[in-house]
Amino acid sequence: MIATTRARRGRWISVAVFLALAVIWQILSMVYTVEAQPGEPMIAGWQILFTKTFLTLSDYWQGGLGVPTVADGAERSYLAALLSVLSHSADTIGRMALGLLLGGAVGLLLGLAVSWSRWTRRLFDWPLQFLRTLPLLAMVPLFQLWFGTYFLGEVLFVAYGIAVIVFAGAVNAVRNVPQIYIDNARSLGASRWTLYRTVILPAIFPAMRSTILLSLGAGWSAVLGAEYLGAQSGLGFIIVYAQQFAYLDRMFFIALLFILYTSISYWAIGRLSARLLAWAPPSQRR
Repeated sequence: MIATTRARRGRWISVAVFLALAVIWQILSMVYTVEAQPGEPMIAGWQILFTKTFLTLSDYWQGGLGVPTVADGAERSYLAALLSVLSHSADTIGRMALGLLLGGAVGLLLGLAVSWSRWTRRLFDWPLQFLRTLPLLAMVPLFQLWFGTYFLGEVLFVAYGIAVIVFAGAVNAVRNVPQIYIDNARSLGASRWTLYRTVILPAIFPAMRSTILLSLGAGWSAVLGAEYLGAQSGLGFIIVYAQQFAYLDRMFFIALLFILYTSISYWAIGRLSARLLAWAPPSQRR
């Protein structure tokens, strides 16, 4: 009962802080009225963001479903703006999801390979530790040159950013598996494959939960960087074009969408991992 009350109090405090930040932003928009260019405020108030700014996003609607595009001479409309947001969001989320699955799988397998044997440790540990130190955003132009502006390059860039984090987390998690678990399994005659499948993988999952959440945050940053590779769709595509014309309100609106999608993904992964960790102590489910 006490824990539930504290949790509710914590949520209400979080909501209060969020509302306070929104009020501060609105006050700043009223006080600081400088414009980046005529008609484009440096700080757009909420009444502008959800009316004028949202309507301008119809400029990025690429057509279809019987809704004409602004590029073809049609007037801006809220329907086109909504379809534009949904279409570009779907492209960004698709790249993020594929990169997360691919990078997570590769990073986990390589992390397990480091502990599989002495030879696999020699093959993978140092080269991957070196790759892990490379700045993620510095790799953007390299991926653009290697893979061009194609969908594959964008997904691989996201996968790379996620894989290096999952790899480091997996290596650390395997090292922290209590030795008694391994000794007991071996004393019962478990093979190496059985040991990994029935002991090590379940044992590292509580520690990997925080790594997964960390890689999720990096993945959303990586997908934005990937769309700077020259993608012709996605939320990063809108930011690139808005930046060229100093449309700060559009850039801020897309940033809000990223915050929304990131929060939802954190919540979903957190709930899923909590269910999968129902057997673990409560301290490991948070």
